[in-house]
Amino acid sequence: MNNRELNEYAQREVLNIDANVSLLVYDYAHDETLLSIDAERKLVSASTIKTPIMLTALDRVQNGTLKIDQILPVESKEILEDTEVFDHGEPAYSLEELLTWMIINSDNTATNVLIEWLGMGAVNTYSDSLGLESTVLERKMLDWDALRAGRNNFTSAADQLIIFTKLYHQLILTPALCGLAIRILKQQRDFSSAFRYIADPSLTAAHKTGGLDHLNHDVGIFYLPDRAYYFGCFVTDCMGETEENPLAQKLIGRLSKSVYEFYKGGLQ
Repeated sequence: MNNRELNEYAQREVLNIDANVSLLVYDYAHDETLLSIDAERKLVSASTIKTPIMLTALDRVQNGTLKIDQILPVESKEILEDTEVFDHGEPAYSLEELLTWMIINSDNTATNVLIEWLGMGAVNTYSDSLGLESTVLERKMLDWDALRAGRNNFTSAADQLIIFTKLYHQLILTPALCGLAIRILKQQRDFSSAFRYIADPSLTAAHKTGGLDHLNHDVGIFYLPDRAYYFGCFVTDCMGETEENPLAQKLIGRLSKSVYEFYKGGLQ
């Protein structure tokens, strides 16, 4: 598969699903865009908003107002029903633990504790400082009242490229904190989308998934032994089943595998 064939394949896949798709693939070896479909579109972020939340917290660590081993309280009233981490009621966790659970398990309790600690304004100010035009945090996780009031969280494939490229090139934070962020993102436990059809253990990723009714996303840095690339696929308004959105997850999986096969084919 060459570049033209890859683009034609991606276009066909996007046209054949009853959904809106934003796709962006960027080659770090050559600093060039490989695929781009509606990449600037502002869309509901789901849990991909958790990456800028993590970076905001790490920026606080860099400037000395937080410590990575600082213990933060988790009050019982903050523990959400969907948690798989905080259900035993331990009253406090380190900042690093909260960041890790927020990313790798996409835990909403950890996320809301961090939002409360940091403040939504701080997350949005930090996002603005990175030059993100579509990324905004307007509500906590599972805050349906805020959603009914018209407040939501947003991002774009293009904004997420900025986030992950700055991490990849260590253009933000310190090298050690960039390394910590990458290590946490590499522990992601959701393999239902971008890794759905890839069994090759040589492919790893520092990535974040997100899902709500009618939408699924998967975005991050994907590493092969000889190169790295950014893959971001965002599927919204998917009119298939709402539970787990298999149509969206499968589309992301097919597109991700096509990019993987392009690189594994040895093309330069």
